[in-house]
Amino acid sequence: MRDWTRVLLNHHQRSLQRFADRRLLVLFDVDDTFLDMRLAVTSLLRAYDASHGSAYFADLEPASLDPFGRGIETVLERCRVPAAEQPQVLAWYQQQRRRGDIARLAHAPFRGLLTLAAWLHGQPHTAVGINSARPEFLRQDTLRCLNELAAGTDLRFVDQLAWFTPHGWRDDVGASKLAAIAQAERRGARVIAMIDSNPAVLAALAQADHGDDMLLLHSVDLLYSQGPAPRAARQVEAA
Repeated sequence: MRDWTRVLLNHHQRSLQRFADRRLLVLFDVDDTFLDMRLAVTSLLRAYDASHGSAYFADLEPASLDPFGRGIETVLERCRVPAAEQPQVLAWYQQQRRRGDIARLAHAPFRGLLTLAAWLHGQPHTAVGINSARPEFLRQDTLRCLNELAAGTDLRFVDQLAWFTPHGWRDDVGASKLAAIAQAERRGARVIAMIDSNPAVLAALAQADHGDDMLLLHSVDLLYSQGPAPRAARQVEAA
């Protein structure tokens, strides 16, 4: 199996030499890259069962849920929660969300990618940004969530390096992400990599033909690679 983390690090090192006068930008998707809301929703609902002595969500499959965690009311109906109890379940669920539990649960499978992003952020002339399929109205909630998860590192996700779909959930995500990359480069950055969970989006970016300047990576290919150590740059140079 190819070590895609090393491919990314090598590409970053070459880009530092090729574009010595430019700030390099590595863009990450959010859902199924830093967060998996399906796992978080499943975990919270099963926690409700555990704390209330019920079994409504024992057979709930994360893959059957909305990737962004929407439609919880429909999930309760599908799992045959009695109508009289649904308000109680929703209130409990919203309370857990406000406590931040859902963000930690959603992030658990992807800690390595956040570590990788933090390492890249600390390299010379390099920044990390967000290029998300989430709609613009979730900007502040998303950035706050990611920055809470990045606490303890020097990584900060900022408005100037975060792009969301402008018109809501029905936007053409591929077109939106292409437009975000174009805007970043008009501002003077050199986008050298895009890490995304959606193969269709990656295919659209590939068709745009950015040449070998931009590395396109499926997030799952990086998930089980060990994150770079603090001296990984020296290791890459010697590879």
